[in-house]
Amino acid sequence: MKDNSDRRIVEKIFQFADLKNKQVLEIGCGNGRITSLLVGKPEKLVAIEPDVKKIREAQKKISGADFRIGSGENLEFSDDCFDLVIFTLSLHHQNSYVAIREATRVLKDEGEILVIEPIIEGEIERVFALVHNENQPTLEAQQSIKESGLNVERSEIFYAKWMFDNKLDLCQSIFEYYDMPFDTNTAEQIFNLLGAKSEDQPIELLDTMVIQSLKKAGSPSRFARG
Repeated sequence: MKDNSDRRIVEKIFQFADLKNKQVLEIGCGNGRITSLLVGKPEKLVAIEPDVKKIREAQKKISGADFRIGSGENLEFSDDCFDLVIFTLSLHHQNSYVAIREATRVLKDEGEILVIEPIIEGEIERVFALVHNENQPTLEAQQSIKESGLNVERSEIFYAKWMFDNKLDLCQSIFEYYDMPFDTNTAEQIFNLLGAKSEDQPIELLDTMVIQSLKKAGSPSRFARG
């Protein structure tokens, strides 16, 4: 299995925000896949992750970032200390209402929150949902943004590609991704969902995501006229 999701996410981050001389917080960094591509761009990069194993892995292989064990629901930082807060496919993995409120608290008045989230109607997302359904928390994450009181300055849907050698590679890769044993019934559901495409070699599936730029009410917009 190969995918270019990390690269596409970072490309969008750079398009949406200028990291130079900024204090940046990444929430939900996992093992540092995205973090490694951000290192060296901001003045300071702090990356947090609640999974101890993943954060230790990131600390061992990546230098230039301040990796810490932590959750977006309880940020151990003072008010108004970050220029940019980034949720990298992590908002729906926690109480999104609390996490957005905490991100807003630690954000400087003219700072920016970037939220990258999956779109549940996407091709790879519908396959993932058969193995591990995150549709409800993903929808709740979008609702938490709507109710946050933050301004959505900019929003854009974008795509990445996942490539699998064949349908066996597809199923094995997805079950391994979620650290789950292979399940024949679920594999059949995946093949039925993909139809004739499941027989392609390789199988190419689109990963559909959205990136949103959020700012505190009253903050000047980079896209304001005049």
